[in-house]
Amino acid sequence: MSRNQGRRKKSEQSLEIPVTPMLDMAFQLLTFFILTYQPMPAEGQFVMNIMPAAPATDINAQSPDTAQANPDVPAALRTLPTTLRAGEGGNLGRITLGENDIQGGMDELKQQLDEIFRDPTLPFDQTMIKVDPDLKYAALMQVIDVFSRAFNEAKKEPKLSFAELSPEEQAAP
Repeated sequence: MSRNQGRRKKSEQSLEIPVTPMLDMAFQLLTFFILTYQPMPAEGQFVMNIMPAAPATDINAQSPDTAQANPDVPAALRTLPTTLRAGEGGNLGRITLGENDIQGGMDELKQQLDEIFRDPTLPFDQTMIKVDPDLKYAALMQVIDVFSRAFNEAKKEPKLSFAELSPEEQAAP
């Protein structure tokens, strides 16, 4: 019986593993990763070189000779409503300038805008462009370019506003 008890004591003895070297290795790895980790810049942040604070225009400059918009006229009456409808494949189908449909494409639109913006009796100094959601971006940019050039040629500041056509307006012919 004494022999069995001795064997049990030997088998019950546990193997001792030194913990200190493992902790040292774990802290060395942790230190290595902390010191070598290079996080990616946060999304949406970028480096910019900003111009120094200075006035954009000369305060003592002469004002242009063009007539300014009459402040007594409400903004709704100074706004030229424009509707762009998509045609087949998302291309520009129809342009409505005010109440008039433009039939000749971009050239006709440019001529109409030149007449409107150069007429001193018309108070238009801004434009609200309602866009069909199916219209391709490239077609919209062509129209914006025509409007910007017409404003610049008439020596007016381009003021363009945009809205999406509502489903009711899309259904209208």
